[in-house]
Amino acid sequence: MSDSWISRLEKKITRLSDQEYIPERFSLEQLLVVASGLYQAGSDLRLRLYKSGLLKSKRLPCFVISIGNIMAGGAGKTPMAIYIAELLIKMGKRPVVVSRGYKGSLGAGAGVVSDGETIFLDALVAGDEPYMMAAGKRFPVVVGRDRYAAGRLAIDQLNPDVIILDDGFAHVRLERDLNLLLFDHDRPLGNKRMLPAGRLRETLAMSKKRAQAIVLTRCPDKKGSGDQITTADSADQEQVIGYEDCLGPKKNIFSQYGNIPFFKTFHTPYLLKFVSRKKESGPVLPCLDYLKDRPGLLFSGIANNKSFGNTAAELGVKVMDHLEFKDHYRYKRADILLIQKRAREIGADMIVTTEKDWVKLDRDIQWDTDLAVVGIKIRFEDDKTFEGFIKSRLDTSRLDK
Repeated sequence: MSDSWISRLEKKITRLSDQEYIPERFSLEQLLVVASGLYQAGSDLRLRLYKSGLLKSKRLPCFVISIGNIMAGGAGKTPMAIYIAELLIKMGKRPVVVSRGYKGSLGAGAGVVSDGETIFLDALVAGDEPYMMAAGKRFPVVVGRDRYAAGRLAIDQLNPDVIILDDGFAHVRLERDLNLLLFDHDRPLGNKRMLPAGRLRETLAMSKKRAQAIVLTRCPDKKGSGDQITTADSADQEQVIGYEDCLGPKKNIFSQYGNIPFFKTFHTPYLLKFVSRKKESGPVLPCLDYLKDRPGLLFSGIANNKSFGNTAAELGVKVMDHLEFKDHYRYKRADILLIQKRAREIGADMIVTTEKDWVKLDRDIQWDTDLAVVGIKIRFEDDKTFEGFIKSRLDTSRLDK
């Protein structure tokens, strides 16, 4: 089977996983639906085995916060991990972020990406998101497919009092003290099918007993809209029924999670880096307004390329074209030449990309067009309430006993 045929098949499956459809007999869609039924049965059996004790979970000797979702693809987990790590530092804690290191070449072992000051592993070895977090040099980052082994390494070498699991909701082998479940505002459940027919890793029923708080991400930032996050108390569903307007004319999914806190967040873009005609910017960056009304070429290889395109347009960039690569794509010299050639062809005044893509690019690339790198930060609708929630969980934990 040729690489091009596999690539076309992957693209078609990815496209179908974002669409609602009724499968025809003897079609690819029907095959995917059958496969998703098997996937769901396997996932459900695995969770039942852990719940019964036949499969054992392990506990680390420190407070563990898990950040995750039940959808494959982006929901803002990494920006959320960064936000919580910085929040904990402000509280006087010593957090370490532990990540799987998806697409990294580390293999079955665990490794320290950064101790918060020195970076030891690059993006190729550590994976895109862990390296991106480590590049900020704000807190230590450790990677490992076995999150327990990675956590033990963090404890032995970095002495944390809180471990944050980036994308850890499904990793039930490691016990956690707080499970934060994230939902993307626009597509909280995708087409509501399990992998590979859709993007769900678990159903709501499978996840609802483990989630201890819900975080809605990428909400539209409409000041004064009156939307409020409240507790989804089954005795008073009118408090949250307004979210049907946010999620479409579907039943409010949050009501199925019972009496747990809900928080609303926004993705706030900022200009991380600006490279002006072969010369990288100094310590003072232009503001985002510098991008406004300038014709630009976008390129990105993230889970939700469309979201990045929308962000650039909202920032006022005149988007002339968007070269979309698959998530975790490793850029080659030929790709950079293609990007620069396309920018010249369409007369783009600048090239715009994401922080996740930037950390994978060689620093010796000579850009013949201005390059803007856009990063994303998480902002809570009520950051004080969320901070109080985290603090209360820490205060009542075995950590402070």
